[in-house]
Amino acid sequence: MFRQIKKIAAVVLASAITFTSAAAFTGTPQTQFDFILQKIEQNSLFTQDNEMSSEQVAKKNAYIEQNPDKLQQVVNDYLKTLDTHSMFLTKSQYEQGFSTLTQTSGIGVTVQNQSGKITVIDVEKGSPADNAGFKYGDRITKINDVSIENMEMSKIGEMLRGEAGTQVKITIIRDNQTLDFTLTRAYITPSYVSNYTVEDGIEYIRVEAMGSPSDYNEFEQIWNGLDEKNTKAVILDLRSNGGGLVDVAWKMADLIIETDGTYMGAIRWREDQGGLQKHYSEGTGLPLNKICVLVDENTASAAELLAGVLKETGTAEVVGTTTYGKGQGQYHFDMLSSKYKLVITCMEMNLPISGCWEGKGITPTVKVADNNIIDEALSQLPAIDVNSTIKYGDKSEQVHAISGRLYLLGYMDTVQTTFDTNMLSALRQFQTDEGLTAGISAGSKTFEKLETKINELKAIGEGTGDSCYDTALELCKKAAAEPIRYTSLSDGSFKAA
Repeated sequence: MFRQIKKIAAVVLASAITFTSAAAFTGTPQTQFDFILQKIEQNSLFTQDNEMSSEQVAKKNAYIEQNPDKLQQVVNDYLKTLDTHSMFLTKSQYEQGFSTLTQTSGIGVTVQNQSGKITVIDVEKGSPADNAGFKYGDRITKINDVSIENMEMSKIGEMLRGEAGTQVKITIIRDNQTLDFTLTRAYITPSYVSNYTVEDGIEYIRVEAMGSPSDYNEFEQIWNGLDEKNTKAVILDLRSNGGGLVDVAWKMADLIIETDGTYMGAIRWREDQGGLQKHYSEGTGLPLNKICVLVDENTASAAELLAGVLKETGTAEVVGTTTYGKGQGQYHFDMLSSKYKLVITCMEMNLPISGCWEGKGITPTVKVADNNIIDEALSQLPAIDVNSTIKYGDKSEQVHAISGRLYLLGYMDTVQTTFDTNMLSALRQFQTDEGLTAGISAGSKTFEKLETKINELKAIGEGTGDSCYDTALELCKKAAAEPIRYTSLSDGSFKAA
């Protein structure tokens, strides 16, 4: 059971939407099940008109009476009949699966054993260690006057962590000097937002998760400072962002969108919790020449919401591969004196044009796979015989070879061996784009052009090895060559050109 839940939790890592709590409740396993069931049926998006019958409840209670240790299994078996994201987890399972939404207390450093020396490799901004002046490369030698030489890393981690408000003495060596610090542990809220200037006029912003409101505050500070840098184009990297708080995604989208009153999409709640809730922008966004949002198959949930809103409002190009496909959000309830967490699907997110993307993902406007994926995909495709031809209705390895390359170039959604209407449409579009005569067949000219475009695609990532980033950078460089669309004012605001 634990192995199965652990696997599920890994799939939805950090893809929750919001936190809420429930009163502590204890009792027999049967009364516990009744309490949990009531919480499910009051909040699940899928139980409003589909509650469990009294006969079913009685049957499950009878089973739990005979098998009290099966409470978690019974609850999860029921949740599986509702949707794929709801689950009932122990505290440890929850903390492992939803790490970006849980807080730990400590001093805010990441350490690594480097040739036997316990070395600080990261200091969390605003943490006790940061406030005390800890630096990258500091070597920790003692904790509470106890030498940590040859100590296991797990034990060192336990000694650094502790209840918020407690003190810990840390001895470090820096530049051959021994320094002692007494720090007061605090709750650590990791920062998942960072940025740097790529070159004049182009800013890179990375959002790894939307784990707390502070991530929006960090993002807002960065975004509101773009005009002072005369920024013309932004690369917003949401790759491997599993999501987080949906309110953070809405606020980020609103901060970016230029036009007041733009429909950003909606949340569909249960009817007894408000029904459809629409969102509109305030139109305060900086007039940039280009925004490129980077996504991949691990971009999920609230991160997909942000990418999809920016795409469908015409605010940004979305560059990369189709996203994960999690368009539903969950409440997170403390249950049974906080020994368990009930994660229950309570709503669906809807984009302004395409609606909910659950199970489908967000399709990029510019499809780009990284070089490793391209090389791996090509290795599984037949070689093109440039002396052959294919025509509508054919079923062959050459059709497989051509459709695979059209897929990599973003013209097809699947790879196939049959030259059907779907492939015909894609092929004709490719031929038109490349100045070739569009028809119901293809030969050497089309095949040669396909090989050329695939080689160009592979070459995109030669600069950094990151095809997705380099594609976005080229788009942003072209945009940055155009005149700026606003003027920065002395009071810190801007005026549209």
